[in-house]
Amino acid sequence: MDWTAPRHCAFMALCLLRTAAAAFCPIEINPERVMVKYGDPVSANCTVTRTTRGMGWEASVGSIDMQTGPQSLVWSASSLTDWAVEPKCYANFDTEPKQCLKKLNILLYKYPDRVSISSVGHTGPMEEGRQYLLQCDVQSIAPVQYLSVNWYRGGALIRTETFTRNTTRTPVNVSPTLPITPNRTDDRVLYMCEAELRLGPEGLQANPVMKSEPLNITVLYKPVLKDPHVEHVLVKHGVEDEYLTCSASGNPAPRYEWKFPPGLPNDQQPQSEEGGTRLHLSPVFPGEYVCNATNSYGTASKTFVVSVEEGKFKSPVFPPQLFWTQ
Repeated sequence: MDWTAPRHCAFMALCLLRTAAAAFCPIEINPERVMVKYGDPVSANCTVTRTTRGMGWEASVGSIDMQTGPQSLVWSASSLTDWAVEPKCYANFDTEPKQCLKKLNILLYKYPDRVSISSVGHTGPMEEGRQYLLQCDVQSIAPVQYLSVNWYRGGALIRTETFTRNTTRTPVNVSPTLPITPNRTDDRVLYMCEAELRLGPEGLQANPVMKSEPLNITVLYKPVLKDPHVEHVLVKHGVEDEYLTCSASGNPAPRYEWKFPPGLPNDQQPQSEEGGTRLHLSPVFPGEYVCNATNSYGTASKTFVVSVEEGKFKSPVFPPQLFWTQ
């Protein structure tokens, strides 16, 4: 509406009266704003509050030519697919304003065809400490201005990205990315992204959401001992045997190697157990035992210092055995 006084106005007061009269349009549209899913039906009713010479709807879909007599007209579309549609209800009057119109505010939205997550330029396991890029592909969504892409790690929301500056009304593809530097806690963790249309307080009761299939992350990392500290084992008099347990996590799973004190018998055979190894000392032989957990990414070592109560131990004579690998 042009609020500038016309040049032919001789008196400012008269111009203001004319402008105020022109600003009032006795047309009401119900509802004033509609949100429509692409392809769904839609309708709105236009009512005039004064006697009219005629009224109608201008629209690229479902237009209604001017009709005389009615005080209301319903505009409708059985399947709305026109992204540029802007229906306008208009009416002609005998007095000012001679003609006016109001526009129906339509938000036409579309769910994405597909949402997927992938690792950019990489397939297979990831190495701890290296940076990788995850990508969420959202295909054919509109309007992107209302889109939020939510990133999840293990079911927890870790990031949200929006596109409020993009006012494109027609469907577009977007591919936001998420940089990650995985560590051992990411091994076998599921990453996922979702596309959410946040249509505002006047929108649907629940925002439309489409989720990707989860991406299972496998992380390769060097062995990590459950207890890396030096362990001192004091064997009391009369105890004939003792167990030393060494456990570590790693990917690939570590292999274990024991190094024994000089003079230990060569029949010492460590026993495998879930997540580690156990060494049975029988009889007990004092000294330093070292457990090495090794995979292709490194080695972690744990030391056991075994001692026997003073004066209670007589050293047997055994053939030398330097180490045992499991």
